[in-house]
Amino acid sequence: MATHLHKHIRSVTRKSFERYGFAYAEILSRWREIVGSEFAAFSAPERIRWPRTQAVHPANSRRKLGGTLVIRVTDGRAVELQHETSRIIDRVNTYYGYEAVTAVNIIQGPLPRQQPQDPERPALSPEKEQKLEATVDHIENDDLRAALVRLGRGALSKKSKDRGV
Repeated sequence: MATHLHKHIRSVTRKSFERYGFAYAEILSRWREIVGSEFAAFSAPERIRWPRTQAVHPANSRRKLGGTLVIRVTDGRAVELQHETSRIIDRVNTYYGYEAVTAVNIIQGPLPRQQPQDPERPALSPEKEQKLEATVDHIENDDLRAALVRLGRGALSKKSKDRGV
């Protein structure tokens, strides 16, 4: 019986990502989600450099130090990003759920490829869209509410049903 290709992607790409400093490929594929569209428009993650030795956190000797996130930034935007490094570190660590990154190193240059500004939005019927909006309306956090709406659109869209999801 044939299996879908997406079931094998992680096992096939894991070694490659580990070799180039991405033990977690999600930072590449979810950069816009992690740092927000404002920063993703002019930056891209290059790699995470992990400490060579098992360095420990100065405040807690049982916690290991995270890595250094290397970010490529388009020319002229490095200073702006430099002022926001603590915010980016917080966002990355919040995404991973632990202190994965403790420092940021910024390099300037053209981005390897521009990601689309807005991914294709699955179309829902007006009734489904209204019901989805009403379902998440009580959530106070704007970012969380928007993420749940995107997730709901994907789950309820005709494309998802056609793929057998």
